[in-house]
Amino acid sequence: EAFAERGEPVEWKVYGHDSEELGPALTAAGFTVRWDRSVLIAGVLPETGPVSASQKDPQDGVHNLYAVRSHADRAREIAVGAPGPHGTPYIEMVADGASEDGDVFAEVLLEDGLVVAVAWAHPDTSHPFTLIGGLSSNDANFVKACTDSWRRRTWPGRPVLAEADGPLRERLLENGFTEATTVRSYHWRPPGTPETTRPAQFLDWLHDDGPLWDRFYADFDFKPSTTYRPAITDPSPSAVWNLHSHHRLVPDLPGELDAIVRRGLLAATEPGEFVHWLDWQHDGYRYDPRRVGVPGRPPVPGYGAYPNGDYYLHVTHDLRLGTFGHPWEQTLTVWGISLLPAVEAELTDLLGEPVRRRD
Repeated sequence: EAFAERGEPVEWKVYGHDSEELGPALTAAGFTVRWDRSVLIAGVLPETGPVSASQKDPQDGVHNLYAVRSHADRAREIAVGAPGPHGTPYIEMVADGASEDGDVFAEVLLEDGLVVAVAWAHPDTSHPFTLIGGLSSNDANFVKACTDSWRRRTWPGRPVLAEADGPLRERLLENGFTEATTVRSYHWRPPGTPETTRPAQFLDWLHDDGPLWDRFYADFDFKPSTTYRPAITDPSPSAVWNLHSHHRLVPDLPGELDAIVRRGLLAATEPGEFVHWLDWQHDGYRYDPRRVGVPGRPPVPGYGAYPNGDYYLHVTHDLRLGTFGHPWEQTLTVWGISLLPAVEAELTDLLGEPVRRRD
């Protein structure tokens, strides 16, 4: 009923350790079986082995894509067009908010200086795993080189998890993976027209969200600087809270701050309205706060409201409301007729009285 109400096709994965009643219940509800796979896992490897070629001296063989960035466009074409099924199709992974410059760990195979195969992995946002998204080739040497790299050099201490069948499953088993369980995919599509927009979308900071940054510079007199404070002209109405003095007093200040801001955005925005999460001079995201961070939906994109080393913003497209985190002043500014009243009491309880206010 929930998926039908929002017009969203759904995949429901049933694992070998789930209740035996779940599969028949899904079938009775109209779901169909799409595929069966093994769930495979491998631990981390010592930090040894050859290092990928540098960008200035690319060689044939397997390389981390960030070391041969001139091949990025071709690598993306191959990844998007690679036949599946993949654990996480490349185009869906990026469309749902994964940045290709940091959130995705890609390997490419070069032959005669050209990309001929691509593999991609990404972190699980809710569990301590590196997830294999997919590989465009099941070549034994390519699979070994990619998985060895992910087990050594990706996110520290994270074991690598894969869903695979057929030749890829055999290759992974040959390279130190073990089967943890099985998984069967059930799919259901609601009647009528599905949603026309994805819940979260990755934005290139230069092309996609550049115009929004331009308006923010102009409307808020934004002056980015490690020493110039405040960095913006406080809008009306707004309030500014100090973060520095409370960082050690609150065990998970970023998490509590994000929870308050998220509740406020849900209350202050209109149904169907998107919010932009902006990171100064970095890629950002556009997302529907009602369609992320809940079961069956992408996680809330970005790094939250707490300014962890850079200016972070949550803003509506018209800039009528939002939050602005200043990493060097260590403050959070909240503005907007609907947003400020929605968060003011909770932020004051958490952080104390505002250090500045403009009515």
